[in-house]
Amino acid sequence: MNQPVGRTQRGRRRVPVASGEQMINDHLALFTDCAEAAAPFGSGVLLPHAAPRVLHVDGDGDAALVLATLLVPETRVTHVATLAEARRAIAAGGYALVVLDPDLPDGDGASLLAALNGRPGAPPVLLYSARQPARGATGAAAFLPKPWTSPRELWRAVAGLLAETAPAA
Repeated sequence: MNQPVGRTQRGRRRVPVASGEQMINDHLALFTDCAEAAAPFGSGVLLPHAAPRVLHVDGDGDAALVLATLLVPETRVTHVATLAEARRAIAAGGYALVVLDPDLPDGDGASLLAALNGRPGAPPVLLYSARQPARGATGAAAFLPKPWTSPRELWRAVAGLLAETAPAA
């Protein structure tokens, strides 16, 4: 619950508490600003605009923060927490990869996976879930168990899938 800005009885200033989603967005903005500042002027380095876009579909804000911390600034991560938001984001397009936890508050993400599998030019899907799929039944490009996957394994899987979808130079 957000507290109003003002003074407490002891004279200390109250600071409003940001929501989990706002904290994630602030975190991503910080990394984006740092990446742009790190690129030397005139160097030809285009960060993060040249970075591939990753859509992270997960109802867990903590998992979203961990994934964003791991992948930014090498990728541009967009986090959505519901199936409806994921469908809108995918319809807008431009994602090189979808990282999906199918346990969503407004439905089963497996339906999103099925819809993507039938669409030409759809991005690959990395299924990142505590729910073990039936062998060969997912249609996802890769599966990693959550939360037992190390950050190194997660980065390796994401980098490998992005390399497969990257346009030839």
